[in-house]
Amino acid sequence: MENSSNGAQFDGKDIAYEEKQNTNQNQTTKVHSSKFKVIQEILLHILQEESKLSSEHLFCVDLQNKGGVAGLQWKRHYQSKLNVLIAQNKAISNIQQNCEDSDVICSEFHLSFERQPGDVQLEQKDKEIHACQCPTNVLLHLEAFDFVFLQPEGHLANYFDSVFCNLRNNGLLCLTSSDISVQFTRTANVIRRYCHAQVTKTEYMREMAVRVIIGCAVRSASRCNKGLEILMTACVEDNFLIVMRVHRGPQHADHCLDQVKPQLYCQICEEQCFLPGGLTPIENPYALLACTCHEKTPGRTAIVLGPMWSGSIFNTTFISNLLKPHEDLPEHSSQFKKVLQSIQEEAVCSHLDVSETNGDHHQRDLGEPEAKRPKIEHFQHPTTTHPPFYINLHKMKFKDVIIPKMRKVLSFLRSEGYRASRTHFDSNSVRTNANRTQFHDVLLKFCKKSRKE
Repeated sequence: MENSSNGAQFDGKDIAYEEKQNTNQNQTTKVHSSKFKVIQEILLHILQEESKLSSEHLFCVDLQNKGGVAGLQWKRHYQSKLNVLIAQNKAISNIQQNCEDSDVICSEFHLSFERQPGDVQLEQKDKEIHACQCPTNVLLHLEAFDFVFLQPEGHLANYFDSVFCNLRNNGLLCLTSSDISVQFTRTANVIRRYCHAQVTKTEYMREMAVRVIIGCAVRSASRCNKGLEILMTACVEDNFLIVMRVHRGPQHADHCLDQVKPQLYCQICEEQCFLPGGLTPIENPYALLACTCHEKTPGRTAIVLGPMWSGSIFNTTFISNLLKPHEDLPEHSSQFKKVLQSIQEEAVCSHLDVSETNGDHHQRDLGEPEAKRPKIEHFQHPTTTHPPFYINLHKMKFKDVIIPKMRKVLSFLRSEGYRASRTHFDSNSVRTNANRTQFHDVLLKFCKKSRKE
């Protein structure tokens, strides 16, 4: 495995992987998927930013169960800045083999019930990592970490109580999983069992799945008197990455719980809104929806989904820092830039009609004077105005309008004063604070069909 020099293009070749030989089918399966190359690169840049903020060594753990591909990559680039632990429930022979191929020393890490979580760790050399064979839940209960990368073989919800038990204050948790659409559309009963949330198939299925998982994580963290700050959500080819920072204190936990709300969803037009909190029942919940489907259609037209996270799932400052070039890291890959720039645009969701390729407006569109920005960006979990969910243009069935190209749709919405942007969750969708009726009115104004048509 060749070392990547500074300024070299990130192509994923420095990521080790394990191969398994299936004797029955006589075929070789790669444990590391190429779909996670962008996610691995994002994690690498996140650790670069975290190492700047900490004067001590960060204690990081790779719980990917895939031969330690992520942990080895971290150690090769940061060496003495990080103490890396790779853990998996199965035998660690594949980790040792990958370390040998990468010219890295692999030392076995022994758990002890006599140690307290957070005790001083063993010193680690520049080219040394620790490997541990144990169940993920056991390790998270016995050790305290600054950075946790979790991609378990089972459901994520099984590990939330364990991971928040000893995750240090201001520590980062990175969650990733695959086949997100399949899990939430075909196995709604499983999601209800693990996340205690009701789901159904919608056009914004991917974002709803992310918000349900975040809501489940917030409830688990609150039981440990901890709150979560959502820094970034990325969805790459049906594989998602959620990055969240832990803040200790009951006030943070209570504030986060207030943002976990049920959603009212119209089954006719797919209009949606979050239901307000409180102990008293809502007398007429249909009045909260912007549509009139309940008046035109007999029966119950809306259902209650969730509960799920209702706050923002992006932090513009955090995302902008990831896009900055670093001398210690390889040059950003083209796919990394494409994904992060798309997420940055979506996080801002500008109301100004500017070129989508120009990123100079990102800092001006925060909507607050310069003196107030540090207070807003500090962890206070304000009620965000960032529009949740998105509208799929290809699924819109308007008989009286012609759907134009995406760039024109964004321009029309912004000219009417609405916030609008593309979304990286779906290339055919628009994120906007206009409801579906307002969206139709804007298209009707600019793209109305002529009588001849």
